[in-house]
Amino acid sequence: MKPVKQPQVKLKGIEYLLLAIQSEPGKSQRHYLRRLHRYKYGVEDYHKGGTCCGYFISPSYRNVLWYNDDKKPGVKYECSKSVNGVFTSWFTYPSGRGTLACRSRCAVMRLTLAGHKRANEVRKKLGLDPIDLTKGAPAHANWV
Repeated sequence: MKPVKQPQVKLKGIEYLLLAIQSEPGKSQRHYLRRLHRYKYGVEDYHKGGTCCGYFISPSYRNVLWYNDDKKPGVKYECSKSVNGVFTSWFTYPSGRGTLACRSRCAVMRLTLAGHKRANEVRKKLGLDPIDLTKGAPAHANWV
């Protein structure tokens, strides 16, 4: 039998992102989306990581499987509703179109405990050993 260069297991987008964040935590959302695009299509993303951004704004995944660990003060912007629901003012902007919200300058994505558990399930699916969080792993948002 000839050796095959392609992996025998095809990962879903969410599974790949979990493994990417687990193996290389603390990078921006755009970094992980570029890696996902390279994995799915085999070429660089000409949108520079702007495709599939729904993974990071979905309330099903954000602050459930991963969270933004950026400690820098955020940037204020006008919007009708913030992605993470953090409003800095309930008053309308002078233009009257929305409220003032705050977002981080550059995301620093890390996995929650639930995200690590799900990433370890994906590692088992690939035949890899799971990563033990009790041995030298960084603290997480819902670390017990």
